[in-house]
Amino acid sequence: MNRYTLPIAALVTLALPGLSQAADTLRVSKPSAIDFYFAVQEVGIQQGIFKKYNIEIETITVDGSAKQHQAITAGSTDIALGAGPDMGFIAKGAPEKAIAVMAGPPVNMFILTAANSGIKSVADLKGKRMGVSTMGSLTYWLATQLQRHEGWAADSMQILPMGNVQAEAAAFVSGNLDAAVASLEAGLLMESKGQAHMLQSFDFVNPFLVHVFFASNDIIAKNPDALKRYLKGWFETVAYAKAHKADAIRITRETTRLPADEAEKVYDVIMPTMADDGHFDRKAVQVVKQSMIDMGQLQTMPDDKDLLTEAFLN
Repeated sequence: MNRYTLPIAALVTLALPGLSQAADTLRVSKPSAIDFYFAVQEVGIQQGIFKKYNIEIETITVDGSAKQHQAITAGSTDIALGAGPDMGFIAKGAPEKAIAVMAGPPVNMFILTAANSGIKSVADLKGKRMGVSTMGSLTYWLATQLQRHEGWAADSMQILPMGNVQAEAAAFVSGNLDAAVASLEAGLLMESKGQAHMLQSFDFVNPFLVHVFFASNDIIAKNPDALKRYLKGWFETVAYAKAHKADAIRITRETTRLPADEAEKVYDVIMPTMADDGHFDRKAVQVVKQSMIDMGQLQTMPDDKDLLTEAFLN
């Protein structure tokens, strides 16, 4: 072989440059094990969409928003699938940025009541114990918005951090909790087990950013191209899931654990509302920023540029 001849393997590598580089592994955290929104990522993984963009995903589940952003601060996660009000963590110094929108109004969030609570209407919640994931989380903020929407004082309910839906279900059964703010998936699951009833949705909160992608400052600085490819993979996954209902339901059920008929209900409610391109609605951002003030997380309104960036979107 002369010095101008390359081995066949090298020629193949040159012809297919994607094969010559190891895939970038991104650690992606989510604050709930069964949420449909986050389960959509599994569709992209199983269908090879992220792989097409040379991305491998390590999925990490933590209990609640606060622990997610603690994980970013500790350097143990790269991307967090979080909620709009989580931008309050950034304003308070968390080393991250919001990089894309997953979904807008919280059509997937419901008030659940314990099956034996005797609660028949929203009015009956006054003075009751309301479970949320963590203080300062999306579920906490929605509980406060319910009080405001009803014209109640800020302490009209006893809002209790429960950590996760499993703890809420156990507290319902034991009689230690009257109601909770939880996802549609959690509500259907608890209803099927006779643990809870679904009382009302939060569709009155609009505009809003129910779910947002966050990236650590570290991954933003060290591998911005991987973030761009991840988001391309995500939004291609959303397009695939919208066009292939049966596949999306089959794959997400492995995570949500819902029966087929309930999984279809969740798909029909949530899938059409998922963002197609990730760009931020500035009116919704304003509502989220006001939520930070409402919860006492901040005293003054932060600038958008300090909280979010669209640099990784097409």
